[in-house]
Amino acid sequence: MQAPKQMNKWTDIVNCIKEAGRVVIMTHTNMDGDAIGSALALCHALRSLGKRCVILIEDDIPGYLKFMHDHSGHEGDPFFVRSMPFEPELALVVDCGDSGRIEKRLAVFESCRTKVCVDHHMQVGSFADHSVIEPEASATGLLVYELIKELGVTINKEIAEDLYVAILTDTGCFKYSNTTAECHIVTAELYKYGIEHEKLATLIYDTLDMAQIKLEAAIVDWMEVFADGKAVISYVTQEQLKKLGASYDMTGSCIDVLRKIAGVEVCAFLKEHEDGSYKLSLRSKGAADVNRVAVKLGGGGHVKASGATLEVSLPDAISRTKAAVEDELARSLKNG
Repeated sequence: MQAPKQMNKWTDIVNCIKEAGRVVIMTHTNMDGDAIGSALALCHALRSLGKRCVILIEDDIPGYLKFMHDHSGHEGDPFFVRSMPFEPELALVVDCGDSGRIEKRLAVFESCRTKVCVDHHMQVGSFADHSVIEPEASATGLLVYELIKELGVTINKEIAEDLYVAILTDTGCFKYSNTTAECHIVTAELYKYGIEHEKLATLIYDTLDMAQIKLEAAIVDWMEVFADGKAVISYVTQEQLKKLGASYDMTGSCIDVLRKIAGVEVCAFLKEHEDGSYKLSLRSKGAADVNRVAVKLGGGGHVKASGATLEVSLPDAISRTKAAVEDELARSLKNG
């Protein structure tokens, strides 16, 4: 007797996309390469199917990814919009597991007849009608690659490069512990479409404004090593950004500077929003689970990379972060 066939995990989402003519794509605030790459690849794919589709954003694209905004040669709607040029039927949220991270766009999301989520962050429940959530996936770009194939879309150079950026950035140039054989297999497939991998890597990792260099130097000056040398924390305020001539979107690389310090297992970086709250980024190089740290502070993410938003003063944000990190390092040492 044959075992019953398992239902394809993409069936419901593919059907929703096929039934919709007008689609809005959203991703989390403080967009990174995986968010932007996944959203753009999907937008290209849906437009190739004749869908009217845009990516609704509420904050600026980071400076190191500005080149991905250059789609001026396309006719019709721009790819990135801050207000909807049409009434969408379907909302596709990618690389975002929390409706709080689409706060200013929530009304548009809720107005859609159908809501879909494709993500690789740890979630408690789902805020969409249909979801594919795989925390073990190295990047949402890998899931979007699967979805595009399921839709029967012919991948071209543009889609392949968007997916490459998504995978490259969320694996830290394939250096992070989330890098898998699947990453390399899919990336090898993307090379077949003529992606300019060297150009993309150079634009992302080796093209920095002088202000960003000064910012990275400053956060090293301001850092504090704690937990017997196993952790480091640094920060930047809006006032400090202005003095350095740096913009908020330049702060994305600061956590990676801290991560390189020898002997440090957990690094934390706080950056002040315009409203006075602090965005916390966390990274782990050892056994510590920074998702546990982030959850304690009202956020979440992955075991090795997580974040939270702290609506407190800078001294409070620093002390709360240090305490949560020290607790997690003690727990991981005890269980290790």
